[in-house]
Amino acid sequence: MSTGRQDIPGLEGAPPLRPIRRRHALGLPAGSIRALLTALVFGLLATIIVTNHQTDVPTLYNYLWYLLLLIIAHYFAAHGNTIRTHKAEKSPLGLPRGFFRFLFFIGFILLIVWLYYEHQSFAPPSQSSAANPLVLLAGFFAGVGVARLVRWTHGEQGPPFWFQDLQAWIALIAVLVLIVEVCVRLFINPTVPPEKQLFKDGQWEGVFAALVGFYFGARS
Repeated sequence: MSTGRQDIPGLEGAPPLRPIRRRHALGLPAGSIRALLTALVFGLLATIIVTNHQTDVPTLYNYLWYLLLLIIAHYFAAHGNTIRTHKAEKSPLGLPRGFFRFLFFIGFILLIVWLYYEHQSFAPPSQSSAANPLVLLAGFFAGVGVARLVRWTHGEQGPPFWFQDLQAWIALIAVLVLIVEVCVRLFINPTVPPEKQLFKDGQWEGVFAALVGFYFGARS
């Protein structure tokens, strides 16, 4: 027994229904915000390493490493699951399929080669603490929990548009704050008196890094 549209009187021969496309964060293709966040975090970390300023921002340097490993693992695993769930959907930011995966893979290879060539150690600075990865994991799993709660309350419709956009903006602003902090601590603070320096204690680095981890958890 057929249950298609051809069984409905007056709709014989009508074109098939198009698959419903879900709206994603900020109205961009699925995975766009995650790709952008990953690129920003990777670029920030690579800049610190290439300019040899690891010891100037030791805590943030560790947070960025842990955060990058977490989101890279998530980003690669998300392809085929939460990214491009339908063939008709565009790739992240509308770029060619596989562009970001190839970019991140090449970026990692080049960074490793550069570290080897410059004889730099892969060991984290002495300020590394077990609290660093735990803070990021807490943010990530908090995002997972919130996402499960929203799916439970909204069913197959997924999270509301405003909720997706709010998550995306919070994560993007968090990364931008980290970028501003690095620029201030590396290039501005050395030129001003100690009493006028900003971000000296680095108390909020883990919070902003955890907000980025929260987004990836919520989108998993």
